[in-house]
Order: sequence, then C-alpha cells, then structure tokens
Amino acid sequence: MADERGRFIEDVRRYAEAGERLADGIAEFNAMNAAALADLADGMSVTESFRIHDSAGWSRRISALLDEFEASRRVTRSSAAAVLVDEGRTITDVGRAFGVSHQLASRFARSGAAHGPGA
Repeated sequence: MADERGRFIEDVRRYAEAGERLADGIAEFNAMNAAALADLADGMSVTESFRIHDSAGWSRRISALLDEFEASRRVTRSSAAAVLVDEGRTITDVGRAFGVSHQLASRFARSGAAHGPGA
C-alpha cells in the first residue's frame, strides 16, 4: 500500500504541475487573443493576424497542454482508485468519490492496479 500511496502522491504532483502549465498557457493564449482582436479591430486582415500571431502554433500548443493535463488526470484518478481500494473502499465508494458510474470506477481501479509496482 505504501508504494501505491507514494505513486498517487507523485501522480498528484505531476497533475498539479500539468494544471499550472495549462493555466500559464491559457493566460498567454488569452493575451495573444487580446492582441489579435485589437489588430483585427484596427483593420488587419484575418490572414495577416493568423500569420503574425502564429495561430497554428498556438492551436498545437494549447492542444498539447490540454492532452498533457487530461492524461495526468486519468493517471491520477486511476492511482487514487487503487489506493482507495487498498484502504478498504468498495468500487461503489470509488464511484461516489469521483462522481462516476460503478463501471467507470471499476475501470479506474483496474487501471491503477495495472500500473502498480508489480505490473
């Protein structure tokens, strides 16, 4: 159980870091959008605005940050489910803890167990 608990703590740290990167990226994205809107309001063409504000690059960056955050969230939920089960909680309890169905909670627990120390 100590190994799973330690893994969960590390997963939460990585999840928090991914959240910080996502929040920073969104803040930068919002600043870029504000500048782009000002340019558009001043008469700049959409083509020129997309080019100078690197619309394609921002799209890829935000998508990558969202993907990283979502992957981290899935890992953290799975490792949390494994710890909850180790602590004697039922799959129903795990589902209630996350506000998800019994079936999804079971999937979290199986996934967490599959990524444990002996997997």
